[in-house]
Amino acid sequence: MRHPIIICCATLALPLAGRAAESGMFLCPSPVIANDYWTDLTTALNLGFKFTWQTMGTIARKDGCSFVAGDDLRPIGSGWAGMLDITDGHIHGWAVPQLYVSYVNRPKN
Repeated sequence: MRHPIIICCATLALPLAGRAAESGMFLCPSPVIANDYWTDLTTALNLGFKFTWQTMGTIARKDGCSFVAGDDLRPIGSGWAGMLDITDGHIHGWAVPQLYVSYVNRPKN
């Protein structure tokens, strides 16, 4: 069994792996689904899957989450059950804090 810190750090690198020309993140329609997406990502990582944006997108679509492009995504409100409600002012969705931290720390073009 891997230590949680290894899972966390490896998963934080996922969104940085591609889409350099288009920033944004996968957002889910509810906090419960955002948790399911995170669980599916970490499970796949633990099973040895190599992550690309295509892989992340496939898992996101399975869970009902969509990619929202933008440089100005930010959390609103206090969140729910550890999930963040994220918006660009028009579209909103839910994500785990770890994916939002990765989005904020992504390399800027």
